Amino acid sequence: METIRKGLDRLLEGVCCFVLTMMVVVSCWQVISRYVVGVPSTVTEELLRFSLVWLSMLGMAYVAGKQQHISLTILVDKVPPSVRAWWTVCLQLVFIAFSAWVLIIGGLKISSISMLQISPALGIPMGKIYYALPVSGVLIIVYSALNIMQILRSLTSPAALPVENHHD
Repeated sequence: METIRKGLDRLLEGVCCFVLTMMVVVSCWQVISRYVVGVPSTVTEELLRFSLVWLSMLGMAYVAGKQQHISLTILVDKVPPSVRAWWTVCLQLVFIAFSAWVLIIGGLKISSISMLQISPALGIPMGKIYYALPVSGVLIIVYSALNIMQILRSLTSPAALPVENHHD
């Protein structure tokens, strides 16, 4: 289980770093072509926009896997750790449901609908851009399943059980 998580983390880190580096290079080229060469590049703006979509969706999956997403913890912080663990499991189940329904099912529908629509500058089907939704949905489901297994394992391990302190 940990090898799957580490491999997935490394893959997403590598892809996100590559996309971000590419975006910086393309953005610099856009500025150079516009102000130095005097002939603005026609594909850079569209490439940056589509890259940002993919980077955001893959980053969302990565953050969900690390359980570092934005959350309000004011009530959860006041409950015992065992209740907190079950609340986290419920939250992961909500992530799975959202990912399956909105990102995968909805993403595949919008991708198939927009496959005939061609982007003006790059000339690629817009449906391929929208594949970022189901891809991130699958990744979030995998991460959420890994998170649930990790939480359940910590609840059943002897080290996770509270130690009773007896004063006689």
